[in-house]
Amino acid sequence: MKAEFEPQGIQVYPISAVSGQGLKELLYHVQEILSQLDDTPVVYEQEFYPELLAFKEDACTVEYDEDENVYVVEGPKIEKMLGYTNIDSEKGFLFFQKFLREQGILEKLEELGISDGDTVRMYGLQFDYYKS
Repeated sequence: MKAEFEPQGIQVYPISAVSGQGLKELLYHVQEILSQLDDTPVVYEQEFYPELLAFKEDACTVEYDEDENVYVVEGPKIEKMLGYTNIDSEKGFLFFQKFLREQGILEKLEELGISDGDTVRMYGLQFDYYKS
């Protein structure tokens, strides 16, 4: 392993689980690496909001606007979800897609005949629809 990895700059520490040989050197190396890391706490953005379950039964409309050639999704649950979700982040957008699927909104869009590339509008936001 040393011959393979050390020329690439990856230090190899052979250890023995039985005798503990080499473990001290490995632990010193790990401690050295950890001491060089930034210890500033990382605060992650909340991605799940239990209070969203409270409006699960709110009404929602899914319609096709022929004049604008756009599918329109509106209702309290969509407005609340868009207010709670950061759809600019990948995880937030995936969470929102899951919500649309679980609420049957994607199914309603498909019943109306939506196709890949069609536009969906929700409270001022517009998306191109692509079935995943």
